[in-house]
Amino acid sequence: MKSFFVIAAAALTCLNGCKPQLKTVTNERDYEVYLKLKAQSSLRSLALINTDINFWSQRLRKISFDPVCRVKLAGLYGSRFKIAGDINDIHRSDSLYRLANPLIKIGSSSVYKALAANCITQHKFRQAKEYIDTAFQMGDDKFTSLLMQCDVSIELGDLSLAKRSLAQIEDKNDFDCLIREAKLLDRQGDLPGAIAKMGKAAEQVKSSNNNKLFAWAETNLADMYGHDNRYSDAYHCYLEVLKKDPEDLYALKGIAWLAFSHDRNVNAAKRIIDYLSRLHPVPDYDLMLAKIAAYENDQIEEKRLLKKFLDEVSNPLYGDMYNKYVFYLTSDEIKNTDKALSIAEREVNNRPTPQSFDLLAWAKFQSGQKGEALKIERRFVENKNFEPDALYHLGIIYASAGNISKGKKYLSRAENASFELGPAMSEEIRTALENL
Repeated sequence: MKSFFVIAAAALTCLNGCKPQLKTVTNERDYEVYLKLKAQSSLRSLALINTDINFWSQRLRKISFDPVCRVKLAGLYGSRFKIAGDINDIHRSDSLYRLANPLIKIGSSSVYKALAANCITQHKFRQAKEYIDTAFQMGDDKFTSLLMQCDVSIELGDLSLAKRSLAQIEDKNDFDCLIREAKLLDRQGDLPGAIAKMGKAAEQVKSSNNNKLFAWAETNLADMYGHDNRYSDAYHCYLEVLKKDPEDLYALKGIAWLAFSHDRNVNAAKRIIDYLSRLHPVPDYDLMLAKIAAYENDQIEEKRLLKKFLDEVSNPLYGDMYNKYVFYLTSDEIKNTDKALSIAEREVNNRPTPQSFDLLAWAKFQSGQKGEALKIERRFVENKNFEPDALYHLGIIYASAGNISKGKKYLSRAENASFELGPAMSEEIRTALENL
């Protein structure tokens, strides 16, 4: 199979000529204790939510018009989706919020904000903006509205509005403000500044009893360390999160990726991912396992996993949540350029960010519209998107246009950040550089 970006890549193993392997950062002894649960039903956090859902469901059956009960249930279903991964739960949450909203919206914008949060989860960013705009018009709890306006603006690529939202918050050392400032800096390409802000936010809540806030900041910090090739620091952050909450599955996912992409320890990575798949059955893990299968040159298993992924995300309830990944499969693997272009155009409409425009440029390039692809990259992506996939595309598109200097420049940057893409794609980038 030919390589395709992000989801799976060609089965290229590190043989003669590869760079020396960096020091291993993961150690099974460190995380072994966090792989003990046998099934999803063993998750303590899930059991607590199910108990609460049962309580409020019984109450709703007795008082069917109770808006408070509906709001409680809606929040619980949203929380259960994050833990259990059942896509039906986020839609149950939406339905309950909408049923409750007419009865309580006069005095509070809280339901509009909750609906906006659900929209962000489902990648319905324009609809999320509409809900936040309505919340602002209602006037209550402006602080939370500003924070969510920042979140949505970042997702829609409106970084100017995101900055203006944060500028209205007086306490710049507030935890919620620091988190957003870090994400904004990251989007602008200031990774050192983003790490400093996120580290400060994590330090604020490190000694608190709020494990969720700590995990939020610390896992974001770990991801940023990974972007910055500070692998040991990233690993340490994930372990710190697990010490406070042994059921934090995102931290385990981060360790699995470190084990695979950095350490090349496929057995350890597969073991963690298999564990996560039992507790949190979502399509994401099939993509990770497909990348590992590609690295192991197991084309049969790779094809099986990718088919399974596509079958899963074809469920209309997922909407646009997996568009980026389906795009790369369609564009680079299946070679259906018309469908890939359609997905990219939909993403640009949903969220006109540099990332979405990069998909559009890549689709144009793959369909032979190389001049148009270069125009899009120059106008909407270059110096605006600093993710390794965009850097790779910039390098290939510039080199194809005859600008070898810029081709090498961006491919070199992509190679430096290729930890995020996995071993096979790292080799693909290195080969592209050697051929220039």
